[in-house]
Amino acid sequence: MKKVMQALVVLGVGAGILGVSSVTASANSQYSAARSRSVRLVWRKSMKRHALMATTGARYSKHLGIRYSNNDVTPTVIWYTDAHEKLYKKYKGHNAIYYHVQSADGTLQGWIWRGYLKPVTKTSSAASVTAKTNPDDPETYLPISNENTLIQEIQSLFPGTIADQKLSNQAGNVVYTDDGEEAPTVPAGETYIHLSNSSAVMDTANYQNLLTQAGYPTAKRAQYRGWHIGVRVQTEDGYGEGVNQGDAAIFLAPAK
Repeated sequence: MKKVMQALVVLGVGAGILGVSSVTASANSQYSAARSRSVRLVWRKSMKRHALMATTGARYSKHLGIRYSNNDVTPTVIWYTDAHEKLYKKYKGHNAIYYHVQSADGTLQGWIWRGYLKPVTKTSSAASVTAKTNPDDPETYLPISNENTLIQEIQSLFPGTIADQKLSNQAGNVVYTDDGEEAPTVPAGETYIHLSNSSAVMDTANYQNLLTQAGYPTAKRAQYRGWHIGVRVQTEDGYGEGVNQGDAAIFLAPAK
């Protein structure tokens, strides 16, 4: 009976450890005390934001105690770095560098060995649109078929925000309007951002630059974590009314 009680205590402790990280742990998460003891932290520092992808290896908690998920489970997720660390692997006698990464919406995070992370390219990123020239009128572009791709581009630049249909409708009234040059009415407490596009290639870098020019660099956008967001993008060229193809309207409101 004593042994049974001891086993239940051990299981309870293990469940508690896993429960702490339930936000980021996935179905194939696994805790390993041996793996955690096999490494020693040499240093941990912040780093610049880079967009990366990983399809091999795994994603861990700091010090590798919990394996959240294998990277082949999240092959299309674009990871954004914010820190890195050097771990000394005691039994192998060498160091390894791990990057701390987060998904664009902030729901996934963890540490991935940098050897598994690869730069995001325009061909590997699903969130990239290139306006195609209209063969019937070479000075214009064909309509962009998927506005959702552009919306995802922009929303990814506000990590941790929550999509809100009401705010999306407000943004739609700006980019699909009878008078795009007229400033919209912004409800008290909300933030409105207008992005004027001038690039035929509309990807994360393009909208990141536009946001910085509009006074919303990375640090300022991070302050909106937990806020609700609505984004709409004009997908037609020659729409008129002061709105160009790729122009975007963004509304942000604090969570109630």
